[in-house]
Amino acid sequence: MPGRHCPGQWAEAMAPIPVVLLTGFLGSGKTTLLNHWLGERQDLALIINELGDIGIDQHLTQGADVPVTLMAGGCLCCVIQGSLSSTLRNLYMARQGGDVPAFSTVVIETTGAADPFNVLAVLEQDPWLKKRFVWQSVITVVDAVTGSEALARHPEVLEQVTAADQLVISKSDRISAQALADFQQRLQGLNAGAPQTVAEHGRAPASLLDRAFPRRCRVTGMFSPVAAPPALATSAVAAPSRHDLYSASLRWPGQLSWALWQAALAQLASECGETLVRVKGLLKVDALDGPLLVQWVGGETPALSPLTLWPDADTDSRLVLITRHPDPAYPQQMLAHWQTLLTLLAQTPP
Repeated sequence: MPGRHCPGQWAEAMAPIPVVLLTGFLGSGKTTLLNHWLGERQDLALIINELGDIGIDQHLTQGADVPVTLMAGGCLCCVIQGSLSSTLRNLYMARQGGDVPAFSTVVIETTGAADPFNVLAVLEQDPWLKKRFVWQSVITVVDAVTGSEALARHPEVLEQVTAADQLVISKSDRISAQALADFQQRLQGLNAGAPQTVAEHGRAPASLLDRAFPRRCRVTGMFSPVAAPPALATSAVAAPSRHDLYSASLRWPGQLSWALWQAALAQLASECGETLVRVKGLLKVDALDGPLLVQWVGGETPALSPLTLWPDADTDSRLVLITRHPDPAYPQQMLAHWQTLLTLLAQTPP
């Protein structure tokens, strides 16, 4: 009859939408990989989680025709865990109402500090969501350059590796073939069941998104439903972080020369020392039409890339600092000192 779906169409409409969790430590290359996939796939919906109050990564995703939702201000696995349920509900209803393209897969890019099992529990414990979404896989991006050190220093990396259904090894072109083989063997020892894909210049096949895996128990590693978690946090203010990783954000209306920005970043690194884990931002530079993109992992040289255009009408310099320190106020204190330095540098005669 006119206006009715045939059984095959009805079954397709009712089938749960696959959800892929893209995780990996701070600076491992998740956004680079995601941009590659967006160049091949326009059937995705993205949920991007940021530790800082100011979102940067959503400006760096290049798939203009896919719906992108930013969840900033805390980690999905603890501080804003309860917000994921409402985000997925709103995304589903927007898809049903035709307000967004009819995506076939949702990709959730977590913060670099997330425990994947805690994120997975959100969907597993919500009956409404379980009827409409299904976990497809956990894809963990691991940095081949800093991976061994990160496994020893940051417990979050170990959680992400052991929770992975698939492992993508990034930055392999920056280490020797033997070092890569040794690192792969170590990952094999930690998670023998996860296939490994070595990314080439940040690229890995988009077909990884289509591979489905059964869920595993976080304690035994056996395939089974996710155990019931503690009650979901409903307030981002009241919920504490499970990490010693804390972030702070800075928005500054001024601009500096390239050389002065380099000097300012060097001073920030000196003040933070070993507590510095991640810095990312968009900085306004004299004589540049677009911003200077900062991508910086603690212990490495800052990667500074000039962009041809600002992502939107907002041309303020903005920066997110993530540190590992027991005092939640520490990164904000560091940025307050840094802002004073920026003001002084802006007054320096050319």
